[in-house]
Amino acid sequence: MPAGRCAITRLRLYQFRNYPAATVTLGPAVNVIAGANAQGKTNLLEAAATLALTRSPRTSTTGDLVMWGQAACAIEGSVARPGGDTTLALRLERNGDSARVSRTATVDGKPRPARSVLGLCPVVMFWPDDLQLVKAGPDARRRLLDILLMQLEPRMAAHMSRYRRVLEQRNALLHRLRTEGHGGSELDGFTRELAHHGARIAVARSQLVSALAPLANAALRDLSGGDEDLVLSYVAAHQCVCDNEEQSKLDLLAAYRAHASEELARAVSVIGPHRDDMSIQLGGRSARTTASQGQQRSIVLAVKLAEMRHLAQRTGASPVVMLDDVLSDLDQTRRGLLVSLLAGRDAAQVLITTTEPLHNTADMRDAQHFTVTRGSVVPDV
Repeated sequence: MPAGRCAITRLRLYQFRNYPAATVTLGPAVNVIAGANAQGKTNLLEAAATLALTRSPRTSTTGDLVMWGQAACAIEGSVARPGGDTTLALRLERNGDSARVSRTATVDGKPRPARSVLGLCPVVMFWPDDLQLVKAGPDARRRLLDILLMQLEPRMAAHMSRYRRVLEQRNALLHRLRTEGHGGSELDGFTRELAHHGARIAVARSQLVSALAPLANAALRDLSGGDEDLVLSYVAAHQCVCDNEEQSKLDLLAAYRAHASEELARAVSVIGPHRDDMSIQLGGRSARTTASQGQQRSIVLAVKLAEMRHLAQRTGASPVVMLDDVLSDLDQTRRGLLVSLLAGRDAAQVLITTTEPLHNTADMRDAQHFTVTRGSVVPDV
């Protein structure tokens, strides 16, 4: 295993999605996973990502991961990493007839809190929907930042989870205040706690965007050879100095006071990290409204490459990179440049799914090829 690289050397699935049972031995460089649609290629990548993140990046309904009609599923992965090889495992089990699903994560056979698994095998994912990142709404951009943050700072997962819970409770209380006219004495406590967690999230996101910005600009130049500057910046939904947690908390509390009547009228929290965004500008103009389709795709790839490089700088190891049927949406030039960067300069383990075998893999050092058919993965001879 080359120094400074994380890789999943073996992946085992049991009753995950459409896989009754499967074991796949992956190579340390490029792994091309081919097959027709609806055979399980994306599910294989999702399993690897779910193992690393302890949650699926594709669905919020955990029960969808368990094979239909089964009570539980499991994923296990052998991970080679600079700090020492390790085995990660995740078991998801339905709670009787309830829709709830329990998670049990283990590291080298020992149960661990899910948050302590984050970052042990860093991952960067390219899903087809990511190619809409520039044009899509802010949800996708916030999700990109949060997934990266949780891998870099696992404690942020606790702040994000608590923020979501308090936000739901505060919104429910605002609705009760509007309809029933009572409960105002409780609102202040929820507001303070929301500001406490929200300030930490906003500052962490803002600092992350500042770190990604120069890397994304450099990556865009690698991909396009153009001379336009790509500028990323964090945009809070309220007046905020997002570089200091205490000041950010005070800014949030002031914003809640200023928007009190609006929140009561709408029965929803209108301020906070759940409304923030990441601005993307190309050549000094909003990429969302002015970038061509080709430029948008280059920007998305540049942001993903920036994710990779930032993770590598912070963790000392290149992350596992997953490209789910993304190459087919790129023109030949961008496809070649991306593959060259991944297999050359960035030297990460790469999992690529495709509906058609990739024959031009000369730039993919030590590429391994697999075929997926109805939940079965077979290495090509």
